Amino acid sequence: MNFVVGSTKNGLPFESEEFDCAYNRKGPTSAYQELKRVVKKGGTILGLHPGDDLGTELPKLFPNLFESINSENPILKTIKQRVELSKFESVEIQVINSFEFLHTPLDVLILRCFGQKQSLIKDIIENNFLEVKRIFEQNATNEGLPITFSRYILRAQV
Repeated sequence: MNFVVGSTKNGLPFESEEFDCAYNRKGPTSAYQELKRVVKKGGTILGLHPGDDLGTELPKLFPNLFESINSENPILKTIKQRVELSKFESVEIQVINSFEFLHTPLDVLILRCFGQKQSLIKDIIENNFLEVKRIFEQNATNEGLPITFSRYILRAQV
């Protein structure tokens, strides 16, 4: 078994119907159409995406850093739009929510800065670390700060 990391932005460097299975673990991307091209008919595409309920507690604890969660599920809506364009034989999307722990105040800031430029991350950490540390210490258990972790698992049949 071999694994290849690639980008779908410029087209994957593979022949059509070359694979039995493909895995996508980025946010709801436009990769599904290209993955459908490289996976054999009858094959499977798996996707793991952040869920809309990720960290629902964080806006209450850190209102200056996190926005309230949008009840319209924008991530799920985007995933559904992208897979609809791909016209798979079947699609199943499962929501997995669990409680997990952020272990340090820096973990809170890293989660806040996911996908941001390094210069912005540095500014956010410098400007917010002491306040985040204070709130973290007030609310953390021995295991860390419990938050909801939410993910979408997508299974598509080509």
